[in-house]
Amino acid sequence: MIVKIKEIFGEVSKEMKKVSWPTKQQLKESTLVVLGTCATITFFVWIVDLIMAFVIKRLIF
Repeated sequence: MIVKIKEIFGEVSKEMKKVSWPTKQQLKESTLVVLGTCATITFFVWIVDLIMAFVIKRLIF
């Protein structure tokens, strides 16, 4: 059992060395894209919520 676990960690270590990690600049750009996308979707959902709340209030009252 211990041998299998050591083997798995050894394989994981080898595979992690093959990974191409992003540069700082790429990471910053990707982070900005994600934050911008989240902000855009949040704004869109907020607007739809306001419109739906207005419509529902008009239908009920």
